[in-house]
Amino acid sequence: MSQVKISGFYDEVSSKLDDQIALIKEFGEQYLCPRVVDGKNIADYTAEEFARDIKPRLDAAGIKFSSIGSPIGKIGLYDDAAYESQLAKLDELVKICELMGCKYIRMFSFRVKQGGDYDAYFPEVVKKLRGFLERVKGKDVILLHENEKRIYGDTPERCLQLYTEINDPQFKLAYDASNFIQCGVNAPKAYEMLKDYVVYYHIKDCSPEKVEVPIGLGLGGYEEMIRDLVVNRHYDGFMTLEPHTGKYADHKVLFHIFGWFTWMLPYVGKWNKIFKRIDAAKNIAPMQKVTRKDIFTWQYKGLKDILDRVEKENA
Repeated sequence: MSQVKISGFYDEVSSKLDDQIALIKEFGEQYLCPRVVDGKNIADYTAEEFARDIKPRLDAAGIKFSSIGSPIGKIGLYDDAAYESQLAKLDELVKICELMGCKYIRMFSFRVKQGGDYDAYFPEVVKKLRGFLERVKGKDVILLHENEKRIYGDTPERCLQLYTEINDPQFKLAYDASNFIQCGVNAPKAYEMLKDYVVYYHIKDCSPEKVEVPIGLGLGGYEEMIRDLVVNRHYDGFMTLEPHTGKYADHKVLFHIFGWFTWMLPYVGKWNKIFKRIDAAKNIAPMQKVTRKDIFTWQYKGLKDILDRVEKENA
């Protein structure tokens, strides 16, 4: 049986912790990747506030953290005031990790001007990432660098460059196929390049138009990737659900009603085309309402189906 552990950014369904816990329990799972908790970003909690207001409810429900979905590093590279603020927030997040027995904190490698001088950015990126690492030194915490749009580490080459240069056991890589696709990167090739250095996976698929879609409907290559991870690499870590298809839930009916208008607005037309594609794949009527919970459930069941197929193939 697969040892992969399923977690999720359940705030995509609701910012209320009680709702997040309820859906985790409905799935029969036990892991949460906290990002927004009771309407407040996890990085805005002090450890004292967290211990008083949040942890008792998690403990009562038997919920653990897979990683902390922090915004650390998602700031301008040269915004020194924001950087100092984030150093203080990271100190609190480390304490929260310790309270929850969690060893991962997700982070980023700073926003930079796209198409700018990446050689010039590199020393400052490395310096500030090492500043973050100084705050976790000696703690049982690993900083997970997520590839993301509009940050330094947006391509597999730059992710590997950072990993190699920093060369610290408390700095590892998280992999997000959709984010690579949105940066014009071939996701399966990125996986092959980085798989020896990645310890954590986000489950988010993306269409050729660079729009997030349910798993299996995009270019993420998840079936092949998961097969390699489970069968060949015996991966037993986390896969965190992050479908990012809220636009579909919130706007698909409206876009269908005004579909005749899309020829005047290419942006709207692109989304309408993708919404229709999802409708067809999921057998959803054009005027049928779909909730954020529905979409999150599709993602969960889609991942489970792949894991089950891989397991049966290799029984």
